[in-house]
Amino acid sequence: MSQIYLRPHHALCIQFFEGKGYSEAFVSHMSAVIGVLQSDDPAVTLHSGCDMLCEKCPHNAGGVCETDDKVRAIDERALALLGLSVGDTLRWNELSARAYDRIIGCSKLSEVCRDCQWLTICKK
Repeated sequence: MSQIYLRPHHALCIQFFEGKGYSEAFVSHMSAVIGVLQSDDPAVTLHSGCDMLCEKCPHNAGGVCETDDKVRAIDERALALLGLSVGDTLRWNELSARAYDRIIGCSKLSEVCRDCQWLTICKK
């Protein structure tokens, strides 16, 4: 994985991932990507649209998210609180810490992710 592209809200999803997801292939792929992020601290470029975590998602229809309107709104709320823009590049550890400091640690996760089907996992 040379260049890492992530949707902005995935900086939140990754922090709560516990091996649940759409399918075994999705879970396995997400676990592999998270392993690289946590072990290598690579540069991550914020991206709109399907990213590398979306590769095995059943909502990925040829590179287009079937629920893009909902997910794009979550991305926009995350970006606003992160103080970042699509196209910004930063190290994973910095992005992860920023997501925690500006969203999770400030109890704003429910605001950002209010339309997400997985929110109950993250709110435990």
